[in-house]
Amino acid sequence: MNRKIVTFTMSLKQSQFEVDRLVTEANKLGVEVNRALYRDLTFDLKNPSPLRGAPLDKGATEGSRVFVRGEEITKENTMGMWFRVAGTVSGKYTEGRNLTIRLLQKDIFCVNHEGYLNWTRMGKIAQHGVFLENEIPVVNTNIFYTKEQILNHEWIYPVIAKHEKGYQGKSVRKLDNEKELQKFVKRIDEINVGMFLWQKYLPTRWDIRVIVLDGKAIGGMKRSAVGDEFRSNFSLGGEVESWQLSEDDKLLAEKVAKVCGLDYCGVDIMKDENDKSYILEVNRQCQFQGFEKSTGINVAKLVVEMFLRKR
Repeated sequence: MNRKIVTFTMSLKQSQFEVDRLVTEANKLGVEVNRALYRDLTFDLKNPSPLRGAPLDKGATEGSRVFVRGEEITKENTMGMWFRVAGTVSGKYTEGRNLTIRLLQKDIFCVNHEGYLNWTRMGKIAQHGVFLENEIPVVNTNIFYTKEQILNHEWIYPVIAKHEKGYQGKSVRKLDNEKELQKFVKRIDEINVGMFLWQKYLPTRWDIRVIVLDGKAIGGMKRSAVGDEFRSNFSLGGEVESWQLSEDDKLLAEKVAKVCGLDYCGVDIMKDENDKSYILEVNRQCQFQGFEKSTGINVAKLVVEMFLRKR
């Protein structure tokens, strides 16, 4: 029986480039990829009990089982699992992902299992706590819980405001003066004030995306903002090009992946005017279309090879 890689997404369109690339490279290496949706999962949860006819002292047991579209996931038919974004308002799919990992990780390689089990949702605030605990440099950041605290703070403009659960730069705002800050704060629901990070603005208008895979930084991509847009994200039209990582930045990105318990991730590094590096965030399910395009590095093949090493 061929052992498959199972990928999980919330829809067929989500991470379509990444999963299609994984399928292509896996097929070249004789590996099958089973694309599943989180809603395809079902669980049969029960306490372990001795297998019929098996000696009790051998520890042979049967217990909880995990199914995808009615087929049980076992070490005989699955070599590993790759999870894409599972966030929902209810959190049901993140819980399903973590339950799958808890039940199967002893027999099947689950990418980023340690990081997922430590942080079901690793938002930007949680990340900053981990970074500071491990002496990883971050941009000066404030967090408040009332609008009054924000408005009474002595700001040096511009100021960056970002939602702690934002992605692809979509929640990031640059506030150039007090009037813009007051207008933005007015629109925030008071109950959500504590979900925002308020940061010092770094005027470089570019950052570096490093992909770390199985503990090693495989390369770097420079992302530059275009025109009036201050955000450098590829998904927002940012220009991308290959970047030669310094040894210090390479080690810094690898340290981020290690302390966050991640086998695969994108680490975002930003420089100030003095070339000092700061970690903006880590993305546990980072996309890599722009990265492959700009660097020529075959990320999908490297992911498949990681699965083959772990089987």
